[in-house]
Amino acid sequence: MTDKTHKMRKMERERLAEEAKRKHEAYMRQQNELMKQQIEKRQKKKRKMEEKKMEESRRRSSKGPKKKKKKSGIDKSEIKQIESLEDECKQVAAKLLKGILIKVAAVERERLLKQREDVLKRYSEQKKRQEEEQKMVEEDKAKNIEAMRHEKKN
Repeated sequence: MTDKTHKMRKMERERLAEEAKRKHEAYMRQQNELMKQQIEKRQKKKRKMEEKKMEESRRRSSKGPKKKKKKSGIDKSEIKQIESLEDECKQVAAKLLKGILIKVAAVERERLLKQREDVLKRYSEQKKRQEEEQKMVEEDKAKNIEAMRHEKKN
């Protein structure tokens, strides 16, 4: 690569970097402007709400004293009754959950026992096959030895 090509590429990189920097700065200015607009919008909304509240309070004060609302709601005895019902519900739920958990545990236990039986069955079958293979190997050896003895005699 010649010095001229190298310098041209370097200048091109610098030019692209400058252009990218300008674009980034323009983008950041735009973002800042958007943020300022959003903040102003929120502040206007807040001021409007405060003015509305002030107007409402002025209007109320001009009307006269505020009327007391009737007490609608729940007595202390009703609250206690509701709390006791909630406690009962919790106890019943706990009993049901305990029963469900016991059933789940029993099913899981059965599954594990069946799995254990299957594994033991496979193990015993495998052991039988190995013993049979071993027995066949020993019989073959005995036959080979017998055949060799027979050949030696002849």
